[in-house]
Amino acid sequence: MIHHLIFRSIPYFFVVFFIFLEFTPNYFFESQVIKPYMFYTVLYCWIIHDFKKFSIVWILIFCTFYDLIQQEIVGITSIFFLIINYLQRKEFNDLISLEFKEAWIKFILSLTMYLCVFSFASLFSVNNTLALKTITISFVLSVMIFPLFFSVIEKLSRKFKS
Repeated sequence: MIHHLIFRSIPYFFVVFFIFLEFTPNYFFESQVIKPYMFYTVLYCWIIHDFKKFSIVWILIFCTFYDLIQQEIVGITSIFFLIINYLQRKEFNDLISLEFKEAWIKFILSLTMYLCVFSFASLFSVNNTLALKTITISFVLSVMIFPLFFSVIEKLSRKFKS
């Protein structure tokens, strides 16, 4: 019983781990903090591979926690992942294919849209600052690490699907 509970909770711990890992300081280029969007990448891959793994409530909890740690507008991340989850649950949709190239292109498009909406919303927030160089470097790093996360989560989702 306990073994089964621990085995089923590993994907949740995996996502929480990457939330915290994303917010550890990683200094590259000129002592700027560069944060690849690892949480976005990991949760996106889990939803694509096994959309039944994370219910709407868990997506809201993870995304709200992520937005609170990020200290920006709460709810934007939740909206994006709820839309992705909804599209994945539909019978006929664009996200149904698990071909890597298609998934990567859709990831790039969704992350681009997320960053555009998030950047636009942060312009109207309290701090009114936008570090375009940091966002661009983080975006490129996220796109580069997507194949690694895609393959790891594909293997893990097969293991945890049962």
